[in-house]
Amino acid sequence: MSESAPMTFVGDDVVITVRRAVASDLDALIALDPRPEIGLPARRLAEQEAGTGIFAVAEANGEVVGSGFLDFNDEELNPELKNLWVPPAHRRHGVGSAVWRWLEERAAEAGHQQVFLAVDPQNFRAIPLFLELGYSPTGDHLIMETPDSYQVLEPNQPSSYHAIYRKSLLAG
Repeated sequence: MSESAPMTFVGDDVVITVRRAVASDLDALIALDPRPEIGLPARRLAEQEAGTGIFAVAEANGEVVGSGFLDFNDEELNPELKNLWVPPAHRRHGVGSAVWRWLEERAAEAGHQQVFLAVDPQNFRAIPLFLELGYSPTGDHLIMETPDSYQVLEPNQPSSYHAIYRKSLLAG
């Protein structure tokens, strides 16, 4: 399978297609972005174009319903899955799992034996998903010198650290 091949997943009650983001997705991604002032979708698309990551989008019924990013640029956590975003109306239907699985396959295709993610320890909605997907906490934390994400419990406060999780890509 090539890096750009879309994959179809059957969620709880919807068919989800996950594929690489393209420039024509940008408006839909910006519209879904919970913090549009940061400009994350445009940055992630530019990083994909530069070859330092893969930006995934999930679609259901022709509508963009989620996204995530596989970052090959981080020295410590390489590759790192990050920026999983599924709008509240589309959560609990398998979208996040589909995005993560598609990105994990891209990491394996690139020759990586493991993937990492960093998550706000107070993100009580995401952590169960990551555990269900086979991630384990490493006990390490990533200190954020220049935070670009916000705390879950205090959304106006930058997150100063994240817990690190790891998943082996060798099994399964």
